[in-house]
Amino acid sequence: MDPQLSEALGLAGVYQAIIRPLLVAIILFGLWHALARTNLGSRQRLLGWTAVAAALVLWVTIVWTLALQGTFALEPGAPRLLQIVVVLAPMIILIISALTLLTRSQTIVAAVDAAPLWWLIAYQMARVNGGVIFLPLWYYGFLPGFFALPAGIGDTLTGLFAMVAVVALWRDAPLARPLAYAVNVFGMADLIYAFSMGVTSVLVSTTAEVSPIVMYPLVMVPAFGVPIAFIVHGLSIWQLRRRGRLALNGQFALQKS
Repeated sequence: MDPQLSEALGLAGVYQAIIRPLLVAIILFGLWHALARTNLGSRQRLLGWTAVAAALVLWVTIVWTLALQGTFALEPGAPRLLQIVVVLAPMIILIISALTLLTRSQTIVAAVDAAPLWWLIAYQMARVNGGVIFLPLWYYGFLPGFFALPAGIGDTLTGLFAMVAVVALWRDAPLARPLAYAVNVFGMADLIYAFSMGVTSVLVSTTAEVSPIVMYPLVMVPAFGVPIAFIVHGLSIWQLRRRGRLALNGQFALQKS
């Protein structure tokens, strides 16, 4: 492996080792406090939180172990489409399954209804450091600009926009909710675009080398970072829609009384 690539991946690995567990801890911390705001019994709250915690810890542990073992990085010369499917298929399944299960759980519904609107948006603030991983690798020529630049810059912009939306929601400013919707849509579009460009960069590569995108630690981004960010975006939009319906129903009830 190129020494510069090895050094860049090593630095990215240190970043991943810090940021991924921290983001999982933030999610679980927020869920615990959201459940504490509900009227659910302590046993139901504990069971709900434990189930989510176990799923998240198991997910990140499995992905991390497989990434370290090089499971996602197939041998040089392996069909490029297969390299994509190995990462893409589990990611899509995880996103769909997680959103389906979470939105049908009474415990999660109660937590989402009890949590302030800005909590889920605040998670995306961590993406302000999106360029830390991709831009150095683009600078040294290990990742193509049409993938690395949108991925790094788009994540950074999402994080900055999320900060603005969090402040607006916290202060209940005018147009705060439309801004929250906009941040979620922009963030999801950024994830989809960046991932599609990542797929393209692997497919059009003219070298026989394994793409850094499917090597550790970069593969942690599509295998864990992207799905979890997409799921949180989806839950935030769901929360905004539910809160809007509850507000309308409450206003209708008030008018009738």
